[in-house]
Amino acid sequence: MASSIIHLAVTNELTKRHKFKDINRLKFGAILPDAGEGKKGHLNKYIWGHNKKAYNFELFRDMFGEQLKSDDLYLGYYLHLVQDICYRHFVYDKYHWNPMIPGNVEKLHKDYSIINKYVADKYHLKNDLSIPEAFQAEKINDLCHFDVTWLMESMDEYFKEVPDEDIFFFTREMADEFIEESVELCLKELKALEEGSGMIESYDNAWDSRVYSLLETTINTRDLGGYRIDGTDTYTRYGRIIRSDVVLKPSDTDVEFLRKSGITTVIDMRSVKEKARKPHGLASLEGFDYHDIAIEEGSETPDSVEAIPESYYKIAHASNISDVFNTIANAPVNVIFNCYAGKDRSGVISALLLWLCGVRKSDIVYDYMRTKENSKKRFELIHKERPELDMNIVIPSENNLVRFIELIEENHGTVQEYFSSIGIGRDIQEKIIRKMEH
Repeated sequence: MASSIIHLAVTNELTKRHKFKDINRLKFGAILPDAGEGKKGHLNKYIWGHNKKAYNFELFRDMFGEQLKSDDLYLGYYLHLVQDICYRHFVYDKYHWNPMIPGNVEKLHKDYSIINKYVADKYHLKNDLSIPEAFQAEKINDLCHFDVTWLMESMDEYFKEVPDEDIFFFTREMADEFIEESVELCLKELKALEEGSGMIESYDNAWDSRVYSLLETTINTRDLGGYRIDGTDTYTRYGRIIRSDVVLKPSDTDVEFLRKSGITTVIDMRSVKEKARKPHGLASLEGFDYHDIAIEEGSETPDSVEAIPESYYKIAHASNISDVFNTIANAPVNVIFNCYAGKDRSGVISALLLWLCGVRKSDIVYDYMRTKENSKKRFELIHKERPELDMNIVIPSENNLVRFIELIEENHGTVQEYFSSIGIGRDIQEKIIRKMEH
């Protein structure tokens, strides 16, 4: 994130355009998150099925709502988080920064050290911060431990001039541009705070996290938790419903994780042929309730890209598809379901479950598209083994799911009516929703 000097510069500019009660407490709050233990000071949280991370603005407002209105230390802290999300959009989206390239993060920090003196001089910053009296008694310490001694020592270093070497990425012009954009966003948030509405949301300002699989022996085991029910503050619950590629040889760690998490109902949607070739690794393990529900539709590669949405529609209307949803609804604890790659049949089931819960369509498409990232190596292997195959048929495309959703709406009107048409009445629909949301 931005350096403490840049946060101070933003704060200094804000004082010219907004009236604050205590500038000293405001400035201390503006740099305090950087002293937080680990990542706790920045209130990071995972959402969107652990596929994205966000700053938990809602938690901060819930914990310190009164202080936000009356104490500039807390207001400065909160505005630091606002500036950080502005920084993420600025650096990653606008200037396409890539922190995954080895050495890039270190080079960025070197850029900060070079331009700190420039920022301090241009924005008339002084190294005059002090730790508030009786800071350890402040309610902000409920968040985490803050190493304020280290923070003060760091600020001393930030004000020292370093050799004026070549800038790698973050230039002086970018610093000025970011400070200007950040000030405008903070002013907008300050106005929303005063009016009591329309404040920044964590969910809509999340960013992609790492590619991951919940199990160490699979590549596409993902949670359907962490998706917001559109128009509410409710999220689907973690650990209730897990989508996956097939678990062939689970490790001891995988088995322990599933058992401890209560994920013991297993739904295997692979075809009869697929199961004959490679038996499921959880089918005969003690403590797991294995359900063999073969969905033959979707087990073969479609003939063309154009045929994919229709193949998804056929999966959704497979003769025994209702068995999948009934099993999910009536499972005594939590559920993991799979096809072979966790892409098409699992993608259709996941989309319908999230849609039933009221998750917005763009998020449903996002969940579907994560398979593209998780399965890159699998797609590369398929291309190597079958060079004649059009990989556009194999690799997920947003249009596949968008068109599938349109087909459901064209033929059923609503997702609830779709479920009713396959024999899943409102009572079972409600059981599924309760399992995923409560």
